[in-house]
Amino acid sequence: MCAKIAVVGLGQGGACAAYHLARAGHDVTVFERCAREETGYDWQDDIRADIFSLCDMPMPSEDVYEQKRKWLFVSPNWQHSLPVPPLPPMEEISVYRRGLCAYFAGQIKGAGGKVKFEAPVSGLLIENDKVVGIRTAEGEERFDLVIDASGMRSPLRGQLPQKYCVQAMPEEEGVLYGYRAFFHRTAGADTLEKGIESTMSLKHMGKAGISWCNLVGEDRVDVLIGRLGGLSDNDIAEAMEDLRAHNAILSKDMYFGQRVQICLRGTIPVGVADGYVAVGDSAFETMPLMGSGIESSMKAGKLLADCIADGCDFSAAGLWSYWTRWMKEFGAGFAFIDVLKRWALNVDPKQIDWVFGGGLIEKSDLALVSTDTSGAKPKIPAKSIFKKIGLLLARPSLTFPAIGCVVRALRAKSCAAHIPKKYDEKKIAKWAKKYTERLGAGA
Repeated sequence: MCAKIAVVGLGQGGACAAYHLARAGHDVTVFERCAREETGYDWQDDIRADIFSLCDMPMPSEDVYEQKRKWLFVSPNWQHSLPVPPLPPMEEISVYRRGLCAYFAGQIKGAGGKVKFEAPVSGLLIENDKVVGIRTAEGEERFDLVIDASGMRSPLRGQLPQKYCVQAMPEEEGVLYGYRAFFHRTAGADTLEKGIESTMSLKHMGKAGISWCNLVGEDRVDVLIGRLGGLSDNDIAEAMEDLRAHNAILSKDMYFGQRVQICLRGTIPVGVADGYVAVGDSAFETMPLMGSGIESSMKAGKLLADCIADGCDFSAAGLWSYWTRWMKEFGAGFAFIDVLKRWALNVDPKQIDWVFGGGLIEKSDLALVSTDTSGAKPKIPAKSIFKKIGLLLARPSLTFPAIGCVVRALRAKSCAAHIPKKYDEKKIAKWAKKYTERLGAGA
């Protein structure tokens, strides 16, 4: 049966769902508030190249992406660093955000869907506690299903009846306040470690957050300053000064800068209602450690389209199959990471300096995270394992709190995985409260 479906926002999750739903013969319209040439951020982000095949979408043209750059992680005091092992060529890529949005728009139209730019959605049409359409500048329009892909601060979630337990806004500790800017490269200067283009400082200047300084191409330097709890003009100025002191490539000649907000927490407890479903950033389906959401949002969009293809109706009970699958397959793991992240961002930066420089993690250990399958995975020698155990036991101020954090993270993961199988408002409300408490998040 052909359904009339509205997708609010050209986010990756909504776009992936729109593509597959249009291919399946549904009447799909995407409403994007920005102009065509202004949709998406004007910069690049890293993803795995196989995400397109995993989501059953064609690979974008080569002008949309390039080889991912090499990364170096540095300790808060800048005294120690660890390079990330390089992957095989083009296994991970750096995509142009605006180019990716244009790609999605083209794929949706090619599949038979419609994309309307400069078409902001001001609200939901709700009748008898059921979402039956949307409000735009052109008036009211009815739909069988509204897919909310309008972002972390979606105005639509808060308009839903409270009985659905859909969280209206993220709590402050779940938002990374960022400033991203691009500068000319200082002539003749090299990156912090020669041959590695991207440098990330963990708990930069001892603050809860990250900063990076990346060489893009031959002349462009990409800077991100991210902090939990807010980011003032003075914070930005101090962070820029410190980044310049340690990164010779960073000049004062700026192309442009822009404040951003990034979702940095586990998935919201509930993202469905009668006639409504949230996907991608609107459902906080981003990786809680780094805030990256392209891959996870696309997976969510494909999962939603698959559930609809399996014959679910558009009631909250029918859409619950999508939500439970997401929580079990991805959300539970994100809950685990979220708890670890919250703890790590509150650890004394001197402890992190020690982790980098005290021998607990060595450069050879990072080969374990490589996805290169051309040979056997390296193993940590028994001698090295005993050495690490000894180091941890000698550092109880770090070890025991870390163990406690892992236990809490496992409890959060278990809670997420044990989401109610069937849609029952009372059981879901009880579970949602417990899940939120396990994450350590506010309501």
